[in-house]
Amino acid sequence: MKKNIFKRYIGKSILLLLCITVIIILLRSPLLTVGHISVSGNETLNKDEICSIAGIKDPVNIFAISTDNLQNRLENDLRIEKATVRRNFPNIALSIEIRERHPVATLQCSYGYVDIAQNDIIIHAYKNLHTVKIPLLTGTVLPDVYIGDIVTDETITKTVHYLSGLDNDTLAQIAELNIADPQNIIAYTSGGVKIKLGDLSLLEQEIKETTVFLHDLNGMNRPVDYVDFSYGAPVLKFKP
Repeated sequence: MKKNIFKRYIGKSILLLLCITVIIILLRSPLLTVGHISVSGNETLNKDEICSIAGIKDPVNIFAISTDNLQNRLENDLRIEKATVRRNFPNIALSIEIRERHPVATLQCSYGYVDIAQNDIIIHAYKNLHTVKIPLLTGTVLPDVYIGDIVTDETITKTVHYLSGLDNDTLAQIAELNIADPQNIIAYTSGGVKIKLGDLSLLEQEIKETTVFLHDLNGMNRPVDYVDFSYGAPVLKFKP
């Protein structure tokens, strides 16, 4: 009886050892080395930067990686809002899809300037104002803030949400927003046209109206002084 138990124990131990050996061989096998890594959704980050952020080093075995860990590493980078990592068979490939986090506004702070992304998170900070490709928020100064901080000021967050709702072409036409008076927020186009937004209480409506107005602006025969969206129905005033 004891001999049979001992034999079964030895047999299971040998089987377990063989399984472990096979797993180790598979993990080290060049046959399962990832042959191709595809990256999609990236705009400013290149493939090498994304692989570096994820901690992917060649050669990488398809079973020796954790897609969840790679995804977490990518999403811990402030420049990346969302990441999805998948194994692809039978091609032994790795697919990485990302959605980058884009700044929509620049704002002065106590030590310089910061860029704020769609979800109110600060993703860049610098001492001197560089060439501004995104709208500059004026009329207020943030206290000590750092990269990764979430802005909670209601007027700033409301303005950031307004800008986040604009498409890229519309956003590119806005140079500045003055938020000194939260009840009378004013946007300025790169051509100097004023867009009166009031307190942005009609946020979704004002996003749509701004998009339509700036799309039609270049086709207007007379120079525009300002458009007022704060009363619900747009009020357009031309220059004399």
